[in-house]
Amino acid sequence: MEGLVKVMCPLPETYVKNNSLIPHNTAKDFFEARIPPSDKKEVNEEFRRTLVLSVQKKKPPHNTDKLRLSKKYLTSRERRNLSVHRLPKKGLKYEMFKPLHALWKDYINELLDLKMVEGQRWVPGLREDPKQDNLQMKICRADLHGALVKVSLALTASHVGMEGIIALETRHTVQIISKDNKVRIIPKKGSSFTFKVADYVFTLPGSSIEAKPGERTTKKLKQRVPFDF
Repeated sequence: MEGLVKVMCPLPETYVKNNSLIPHNTAKDFFEARIPPSDKKEVNEEFRRTLVLSVQKKKPPHNTDKLRLSKKYLTSRERRNLSVHRLPKKGLKYEMFKPLHALWKDYINELLDLKMVEGQRWVPGLREDPKQDNLQMKICRADLHGALVKVSLALTASHVGMEGIIALETRHTVQIISKDNKVRIIPKKGSSFTFKVADYVFTLPGSSIEAKPGERTTKKLKQRVPFDF
């Protein structure tokens, strides 16, 4: 408050002449009347400078999240920043994914159509068989979100035997939620996943599904990988 009082006080006597303010039309005139004659030539140069703050453009701060208006796909960095490929560590329950598993069972039964394959006298095995090759291709291209799987083989010994519903699948990992409501990330490389469809048990090598689920529908397998039935 003390500073405000000083601002509102009358001008000192040094700015007053004959008890009246010196009539000046501009600030330039005011300064020319108050400074020594030897410095008056610098007044014009000083007033040519643009010092008005409203004219100066304010630079935007760095790391500002801008509204994304592009119609292109999200970049890898944007997906990482949004945590698209990571599930929250807390708050997820195994019961929440049971409806997803029920939908997946209907999806995989319709995709494989094992009753039709059985009607064609197909017998499971590791021999060369066009029907079996077609079945393997369908399984490799299937979407595994909602599948109830068990890790039957893994490079990390502690991963072997883990069982749960696949809640999220990425190019290199599957994230399964178990009955203890914990989410575990299992790398596809070096792992095998076992799941059951109807009366058949499939063991799917992770190397055969090492791609994004959306890309596997059209991806051609580099090599033929045997399955266990």
